[in-house]
Amino acid sequence: MAKARITPDKDAVITEIEIAAPPIRVFQAITTREQALQWGGGDAFQIITWEMDARPGGDWRFLSREKGSSREFDHHGKVVEVDPPRVLACTWFANWHADPAHPTMVRWELTPTSTGTRVKVTHSGLAKLPEACTGYSQGWPGLLEGLRTFLER
Repeated sequence: MAKARITPDKDAVITEIEIAAPPIRVFQAITTREQALQWGGGDAFQIITWEMDARPGGDWRFLSREKGSSREFDHHGKVVEVDPPRVLACTWFANWHADPAHPTMVRWELTPTSTGTRVKVTHSGLAKLPEACTGYSQGWPGLLEGLRTFLER
């Protein structure tokens, strides 16, 4: 089960999960449109758009909609670090943040284990966005569970 914790300074949410798949397979699932569309939604949200240019300076964006609602959530940014299949880091902006222009950062770290991959997602830069920090501490575990379900089926 994915576990999230908020750092003592309330600046970051760190979520970790073990997935029974090699790091290259996990990396492909988080950077490939066709795969992300399969695992990135969930019971509460539908992914409308998902794009990623997985190279330093590349743009990424996903647009989701709460099921049963017309409200759209726009998440976007730039890729700042790519080291396949170990690291993917991106700036992260969201239209629903209290300050949509405030940059946050998401860093995926994939570590091989004897049974697959340890996935650690650190979403930082949240100290000025306390509501977003709380929301991400609830949202990232579900997203990583969806990734695990997709990869282990």
